[in-house]
Amino acid sequence: MAQALVLGGFGSRVWGSVAFGRNPQDAQREAPRTINAWMTAEDVAFLLLSGEFLDCGVPIPASFSPLAVESAVNSVRRWLREGRVFAIHDLYPRYQFDSRGRPYPAIERALLALGSSDPLKIGHWFASPNFYLHGRRPQELLASAPTEVLRALERI
Repeated sequence: MAQALVLGGFGSRVWGSVAFGRNPQDAQREAPRTINAWMTAEDVAFLLLSGEFLDCGVPIPASFSPLAVESAVNSVRRWLREGRVFAIHDLYPRYQFDSRGRPYPAIERALLALGSSDPLKIGHWFASPNFYLHGRRPQELLASAPTEVLRALERI
């Protein structure tokens, strides 16, 4: 139940599909689900691939090749190993990625400041109202005010 509080609830389709054992091949055929609070590595990969097509001005294909998905998933997992993003039980909070699937630069700096050994502690910090952010949650300000988020981090 603690994970639900950290990431905003169990109501997303991603959590349900993970909890009930989604077939990994189905992930390659599904469209990215970008509005959920929880994302699997495959969901982030689809978002990242979609962003790459949008950046190039090319229509997004109905399905991505398995090799492209695998490569993008490997990128997401590498970001996790490098401390550029964090995950709780193999689920990534959506708020740490921009609309193109790339991690916000402030996330990596925040992980350095918070330490990446306890993902629940990290998730709790991002999801909790912060006095230095006038009661706003850091996760709400990653896109619009990353400098303010980093200043709040300096005060802990």
